[in-house]
Amino acid sequence: MPEASIRQAVNLSEDWMVLVFLFALFSLAYTRRVHPARILRLWNSIWNIRVMRQTIREEPNTPRANLLFNTVFYTLAGLVAYVSIKCYRPDIAEQQGALLYPALVLSVLAIYTIKRLTLRAITFISDGDFSLNEYEYSVFLTNRMLGLVLLPMALFVVYFPIYQAKALIGISVFLVFAMLCYRIIRSVLTAIESGVTPFYILFYICTLEILPSALGIKWLVTI
Repeated sequence: MPEASIRQAVNLSEDWMVLVFLFALFSLAYTRRVHPARILRLWNSIWNIRVMRQTIREEPNTPRANLLFNTVFYTLAGLVAYVSIKCYRPDIAEQQGALLYPALVLSVLAIYTIKRLTLRAITFISDGDFSLNEYEYSVFLTNRMLGLVLLPMALFVVYFPIYQAKALIGISVFLVFAMLCYRIIRSVLTAIESGVTPFYILFYICTLEILPSALGIKWLVTI
């Protein structure tokens, strides 16, 4: 009799990934029920600076919804990074095992926690705002929007056939890159409008945007 062979996986899904998607869907349903206008306000704040500034003033009213959306972003960003590694470098995924996904989620969380603390430290040391409060809000506002965008993309990447996964991963990375570029450009224009000097704008971009991204990419490459 011929020896039995292990059937090659048809997609990148694993059983535990269902829990990540259920959490994201629960968060979306909870926000939709408790704060019905929140998702629409989130969308409008991304594209309209005046709506965003109004939302900043109302922010203390919905901290739980923001916490859920931020967590959705961390978990889905980590999931997309995980399936990307599994698709392009399956040897790393097998070597790291069950610890890889939590490590990726914690890495994304650490990057944005450091970014938040750095912004607070700069504000404290310089004894001025320099539009940093608005910039900080814009960073996490974009993350919450990315969490919504990554939800369907992550579903497609995980459950579509492997031969389609690379194209879907590329689309996901492009969407994230486009959103981050849009956020940086809008933050720069807002800072110029507020009278912040070009030196500080360049300093913020290099310290808070380029450096964390470069460190994250280096970590993924050398993992």
